Amino acid sequence: MIKPFLYKFLRAFLFWLLFFAIHRLVFMLANIQYANESPLGQLLWSFIIGIRLDSSFTGYIMVIAGISLLPVVLIKRRLQFCWFNGINKVLIVFLTGFLLGDVVLYSFWGKHMDSEAIGFLKTPDVVMASLHWYQLILFIVVLGVVSFLLIKLYKLVTRVKLNNEEPQGWKYTFSTAGVILLVTACMIGPIRGSVGVAPINTGVAYFSSHRYANHCAINPIWNLAYDMKKMDKTKVRYKYMDDEKANTIFNELTQHSGQYQSVLNTKRPNVVVVLLESFAAHVIKDLGGKAVTPNINQLMSESILFSNIRAAANRSDKGLVATIAGYQVMPSYSIIRFPEKTNSLPFLPRKLKENGYHDLTYMYGGDIKFKNMNSFVKQAGFEKVISIDDFDSDLQGEKWGVHDEYTFRRLVQEMKASQEPYFKFFFTLSSHEPFDVPMERVHENDYYNSIAYTDKCIGEFITSVKEQNLWDKTLFVFIADHAVPGPDLVPLDNIDYARIPMFWTGGALSIKDTVISNYGSQTDLTRTLLSQLNIEAEEFKFSKNILDEGVSKFAFNIIAPGGISFSDSTSFQFYDTKINRFIKAIRQQSAEDSLRAKAYLQVVYNDHQSR
Repeated sequence: MIKPFLYKFLRAFLFWLLFFAIHRLVFMLANIQYANESPLGQLLWSFIIGIRLDSSFTGYIMVIAGISLLPVVLIKRRLQFCWFNGINKVLIVFLTGFLLGDVVLYSFWGKHMDSEAIGFLKTPDVVMASLHWYQLILFIVVLGVVSFLLIKLYKLVTRVKLNNEEPQGWKYTFSTAGVILLVTACMIGPIRGSVGVAPINTGVAYFSSHRYANHCAINPIWNLAYDMKKMDKTKVRYKYMDDEKANTIFNELTQHSGQYQSVLNTKRPNVVVVLLESFAAHVIKDLGGKAVTPNINQLMSESILFSNIRAAANRSDKGLVATIAGYQVMPSYSIIRFPEKTNSLPFLPRKLKENGYHDLTYMYGGDIKFKNMNSFVKQAGFEKVISIDDFDSDLQGEKWGVHDEYTFRRLVQEMKASQEPYFKFFFTLSSHEPFDVPMERVHENDYYNSIAYTDKCIGEFITSVKEQNLWDKTLFVFIADHAVPGPDLVPLDNIDYARIPMFWTGGALSIKDTVISNYGSQTDLTRTLLSQLNIEAEEFKFSKNILDEGVSKFAFNIIAPGGISFSDSTSFQFYDTKINRFIKAIRQQSAEDSLRAKAYLQVVYNDHQSR
């Protein structure tokens, strides 16, 4: 009885290593567009490096499967593999579904599934809204076929012939049970992946200077389990130096001179901020991107283009915090989750209201309850909130909400009915997955096509604004909520990954057809705007006036839940807080340069904790 068990157990272990190797190959081929300049040798070497994390997760599987044998042996007093095989087959289907999902997710996000992605399962309607029905059907069909083939492979690899003529006495029963317990307990070795004090962690997969090669080596399931183990991100501490030193570096970076050029021709213009869903720099021709936005391109002659703005983070809820509160979020969570903390933030709408602005309106064509948006915008001081419930159902798309053309028209109506000076904040929606737009296709790629649709809506909006005499006294600020890899799949560790458009236009500008190349973050919109309105803004600690002559021109941003970056005109840093290692550091001039991103994050962390 013991020999068949050892054969079965060992072969099952080897099957799972083969299972993960097959996934690694599928992942690598399906997302090869992210490989960039990763050498083939390093991609192949990822199969060897990845064995450690594969073995660790396989150890957990084998513990579960091994323990399932004990009640069978003790009750029936013979070795049977029914439960053992059943558990493995169920796990094959479940884990195959997860890994296929990870392959698809990576193609969109350029990163493996993590606890942040799993958080979306709390709102399954939102997840479904991002998918076409045929994508779900295709996924189920592929999952069924692949699972069937893998189960066949499992049977082939783990086939063991039992000798039912062996003695079935208690001596053999207990000896077999003891061997099962001993062998199962030995799985602590591959699970820990180390004989030292510190157990294995994701860092063991980082063997290359090429990000994609490292990601190929990572076991996505192990990575998710490790991430969820540390799911309470609010308890993760970010301390890299004495707080005094961190504050000194931060203060040097954010010290303002108070000297800056005015770009407005009126003291109190109407202000309309348009937050553009998923608009990345690579869709704007004037930012070196594709010619996807002809109306925005035409508008540039009447605008100020800020050409080196980076998104504060990688999600819409985080971009909302950055633009409305001028506040930097943390790597793995947004302060918008905690209304008791957001209530202590300074807010752009509140500040404008204190200085004579009327009819503060927030507009969004989707569900205002998503990601605590409702509580956040009301805390921010908006007097009127317009969302999906304020539009007829026939104006809505199949998934997310009201198409942009209708919300832009409503924005014009709100402007006409408002007392000057007024403030409006409009968050667009149509360029969100699944890119469902009511327009004849002009681009083969769905993302580009949705961007072109919103651009068309912007063109119609600007025309309407001018025709109805709403242009001359108004400043329009267009800025994206976050960047996306796009069809060209810009890698996360690229200096331009988080680059987003921000341009100001309208009759209230005294300067037009101008490009400002100063580096800045999405958080900097607040203080830059308030400074132009001659409104004091020192309480916006993490926002700086991009036009100030003395302040450092840099951008700090969250690339992914564990990744932070710091960029300016001379250098770029990408630091992974999970493995405490620089993934990329370009043109750092001194040891002090390497501390800037860490110091900034430490100050952000301390501020979050104090609220």
